[in-house]
Amino acid sequence: MKAAVLEAPYRLVLKEVPVPSPKPDEVLIKVGACGICGSDVRYYLGENPWALHTLGKEEAMPPNTILGHEVAGEIVEVGSPAFENRLGERVGVIAFKSCGRCYYCRRGLHNLCMDMLHIGHDGRWHDVEYIPGGYAEYMPLWEDKAHPIPAHVSYEEATQLDGLAVAVHAVNRANMAPGECVVVIGSGAIGLMVMQVAKALGATSVIAIDVRETPLDMAVKLGASLSLNAKKSDVIKEVLKETGGEGANVVFDTVGAETTIYQGLKMLARGGRLVLVALSRKTITLDLTALSGERLITSSANNLYHEYTVAVELLSSGRVKVRPFITHIFSLDEIEEAFKIALNKEDYDAIKIVIKP
Repeated sequence: MKAAVLEAPYRLVLKEVPVPSPKPDEVLIKVGACGICGSDVRYYLGENPWALHTLGKEEAMPPNTILGHEVAGEIVEVGSPAFENRLGERVGVIAFKSCGRCYYCRRGLHNLCMDMLHIGHDGRWHDVEYIPGGYAEYMPLWEDKAHPIPAHVSYEEATQLDGLAVAVHAVNRANMAPGECVVVIGSGAIGLMVMQVAKALGATSVIAIDVRETPLDMAVKLGASLSLNAKKSDVIKEVLKETGGEGANVVFDTVGAETTIYQGLKMLARGGRLVLVALSRKTITLDLTALSGERLITSSANNLYHEYTVAVELLSSGRVKVRPFITHIFSLDEIEEAFKIALNKEDYDAIKIVIKP
């Protein structure tokens, strides 16, 4: 089969590799589509945050990595007769498997497990010729992580279920109440989905902030009450004006930069919640009084099956729309061009890029 293998930073090689055989607890997915996540771009550039977290040191991604974890496709082979009834099933992919034994797993915090395997990246895979990922024609997957999707949801749309589950988790972390005012900083794919989930769960006003007009226009089309370009206006002043001087009840920061964290705190109502959906390794300086009267929350991935199921229901019901912001679709043979655009989104007015083998 064809697969795009990350052999070194900046080097994705399209090559023929063996079709994997599913293990007894696995199924084989014929990949229908796979999205390019912002984390895939970071891995492509040589970053491997998982090694830093688990090993405490910088390490490049292993050179046998098939990238891609925003995957949807069809089950075409099973590793156990017990799964034969799933042959031909259309599924989305829950892309990680926690250990199930550690302190965090025993408390249901599977997304915080430090001994996790993850589709499409991670240096903790052993005894595999290639780390499985979605930039390939076929991909093995744990059977219990293959989530059914309805027939009317396309594979291209279903690639966004991974990010939509992250958005559901972030909104859950915010403990958002109906009628609250929400600000979403960053109108990329995750920000656009956080915005829609917040509205679906009762936010009456959602303000979108970005530095590019294309995603801001998309935010308005998808239901934002107001869009603000941080390059053209004082977003703190504008949010306070829009909220009668009180500030937003919840701010979701999907950028995670020093500037956006500072802005988020300054536009947040007392007793509000700033949810950091994105983080970086950069050291930032904050006046601790900026934390007075607010709560700061981090949001890490999604919490396995439940939130992914909610994501499927929101997408299939039309409460959340993702097709409008999928701006570019490429074949697997065009993977280099796809990453070129992912690295230069502003030049191509790109929001979300999807690969179809």
